[in-house]
Amino acid sequence: MAFSAEGLSWGRRAVLCIIALNISGILVLLTAQLAGPSLHWLRDWTDLHNPYAFIKVRVRYGVDSSTSIIQHPELWARGVRNGTASGNLTALLTAEEQEELIALCGRCLYNSLTRAIKVKGSGDMVFVATGDIDDMWIRDSAVQLSIYFPRITGRPALRRVIEGGIRAQAFYILQDPYANAYTHTWRERNAWSPSHRRIGRGGWVATRNYELDSGAYFINMLWNYYTTPGLFAAERFLNETMIVDAVALMVRTWQTEQHHERDSDYRYSELLRDGKGPKSNYTGMSWSGYRPSDDPQVYGYNVPVNMYAAGALERAVALNERVWRSAGLGAHAARLADDIRQGIEKWGVVTMKDGTRVYAYEVDGMGNSLLNFDDPNVPSLLSIPLLGYAHYDPEIYAATRARILSPANAWYFEGSALRGLGSPHTPHSHVWPLAMSVQGLTTEDAEEQALLLRQLLATQCGTGLMHESVHVSSPEVCTRPWFEWANAMAVVFIENALGNACDDAAEEQRRAAISERENLQGGRSADETLFYETLEAGIQHITHKRKIARHLA
Repeated sequence: MAFSAEGLSWGRRAVLCIIALNISGILVLLTAQLAGPSLHWLRDWTDLHNPYAFIKVRVRYGVDSSTSIIQHPELWARGVRNGTASGNLTALLTAEEQEELIALCGRCLYNSLTRAIKVKGSGDMVFVATGDIDDMWIRDSAVQLSIYFPRITGRPALRRVIEGGIRAQAFYILQDPYANAYTHTWRERNAWSPSHRRIGRGGWVATRNYELDSGAYFINMLWNYYTTPGLFAAERFLNETMIVDAVALMVRTWQTEQHHERDSDYRYSELLRDGKGPKSNYTGMSWSGYRPSDDPQVYGYNVPVNMYAAGALERAVALNERVWRSAGLGAHAARLADDIRQGIEKWGVVTMKDGTRVYAYEVDGMGNSLLNFDDPNVPSLLSIPLLGYAHYDPEIYAATRARILSPANAWYFEGSALRGLGSPHTPHSHVWPLAMSVQGLTTEDAEEQALLLRQLLATQCGTGLMHESVHVSSPEVCTRPWFEWANAMAVVFIENALGNACDDAAEEQRRAAISERENLQGGRSADETLFYETLEAGIQHITHKRKIARHLA
């Protein structure tokens, strides 16, 4: 006879216990998933945090946070699905050219990771040098890190690197939202010469050329992070106080610079009018002193940069709805985005003498505009379709693109070896590989893409990597032998054009370097490259106590 307690047999009690344990296990799992990032592999990106499962929400001032153009990461953070190449393009390239392009892409892919990045401790803060200049630009570092977003699933250690880089950007912005580049060590002001102090150097600031696009890159990178599939508890990271404070500070700064003449205290010794810059009137757009090239602007409102900022603000509105839930931040960001959009539509479009409507590069709100010019950086007029700005006019863009890629633009150069966009920042008759990548990413013409891919192969200057600029008739003459932003954009262009990720090529090259370093001979019972360190072991970490004290706090 079975013993029973409270009317239940042992058998029934056992069944109930099993059910209770299963329910408890589910609750523990859900609690863990909501509490921290340690169990990220348990969650498919299609359930608890699905960035693509949008509910259509409209907010004040006309910003629609469900607009398709802001639902996905930026192109450089999106990755590529293998096997998506255009047959028309691959038919125009020889097998040898395709192999050389994949090899170039492989060399560029992890170059930032193993050469330009310094990780503090376990990744709380990460410094990302731009290349041969050992300073961190918010803009450059955002693209350098963003190409690793689609690779987090296969290499989870990259998440700590990316998060540390975002924290560093936020930290730097809070130190000085008007600076564009920062140092990896704090430096006492008196350690700089008077001429350096006069241009704002000191503390963490390397250069104080105010560039509107810097903050836009930071905000867009937060969106790239949020919309990366498979990240457990992305909201927890984005809710860190320093990150939210940096976003709010950038929005306030951009609002101040809508009224630069009236409200701004920013001065820079190289600008006109005792550092205030060329005179401007209110347009709704946000003022900037410098272009993404670090060159001073002719007029105060850079149109493509304002497009990029408007797109960033729309993403900030979307993040606020989903993560931060601050009524004040959301309202200010939405209104500013709408102000900028209206300013672009009113002031940024110019009708040429032949009746063609084009986007100006810069305007001042007083009737003056800079036309037939583009800078070979991003944001640029050429890059408009890549900026996440949903409101641009494709016909106006097409007309603008045609003009800037022609002799009508005094900074468009053609030579015996290369052709493309140059810049006042670099010598005459030099074109930028970075702009070649952007040109290739903004066309569907297979012949144009094939030409640009061949040009990338011709601009390596003996290093096997990209450079800042290359002479159009003497491609062995280059500026900046180590320029990681150009390397990253080459990866994006080559992967998207050929429809294949470059990871296998990068890993093959890494193992070949190990084999050469260790003088491996092969054969039976010989050393094997897989015996040696992983890619992750090649990421520089600052671990010595005295070094940590001198680096990012």
